[in-house]
Amino acid sequence: MTQTSIGFIGTGRIARAMISGLSRNPANTICGYDRQPEAAAALNRDFGITNHNSPGEVLRNATIIVLAVKPYQISEVLDELRPSLTGSHLLISVAAGITSEFIRRHTLDDMRVVRVMPNTPAFSGEGMTALSKGIRATDHDMEMAAELFRSIGRICILEESQMDAATAVSGSGPAYMFAIIDAMSQGGQACGLSEEQAILLSAQTMLGAATMVLEGEKNPRELISDVTTPGGTTEAGLKQLEAHDIRQTMIDTVRAAAERSKELKQ
Repeated sequence: MTQTSIGFIGTGRIARAMISGLSRNPANTICGYDRQPEAAAALNRDFGITNHNSPGEVLRNATIIVLAVKPYQISEVLDELRPSLTGSHLLISVAAGITSEFIRRHTLDDMRVVRVMPNTPAFSGEGMTALSKGIRATDHDMEMAAELFRSIGRICILEESQMDAATAVSGSGPAYMFAIIDAMSQGGQACGLSEEQAILLSAQTMLGAATMVLEGEKNPRELISDVTTPGGTTEAGLKQLEAHDIRQTMIDTVRAAAERSKELKQ
């Protein structure tokens, strides 16, 4: 079994989600650095990863480096990393809105960069990760990155110009889905269900519906038609969605998130 050494710079929510999935594979050796000692200590306690005292130590102990910091922190972090980076390192960035070219220009001319947008369902092994290839990254780099992220869910290879859209749909999307589950469960409670019953019914229904879509036999519009009987309960509910233009609201929600991702590049 080939060992893969992975180092995390930053250990926030999305890093924890990734580490939770990646640590299940014994072929992965994981280490990390965080400016907040309590965050690093929590990862050691929860997942057994090795904590280092500086970014340079991480680079000396890992070849795949995951930049899991906030977009506004990326310039400062790259300045810290640059003296210790070598051609043997592959940088994987999860910083929303930060292009692979920006990272290359602020590190080494031949720096290999793969930009990714994972999401928090990686905690449960059902993550959705979009990946795009930087100008210096190789096909082998993409294969390694794809293999890593398949261990925490599904992947989608995109052009980097599509990453703002992926950030809006799958990166931010879990929050939209949680909001829908919460609203459905509140509706169920208003109709007489307990909170526990309503959440179970809502969440499992969303999971089942998503599974049917991913099976790929029918598109969402066809599936809506299949479950809707004229004059029935589903039709009554769908009329309320249409009356409040929920479809356009969701389209606008994704567009707003994508625009914000573009703004983060400025």
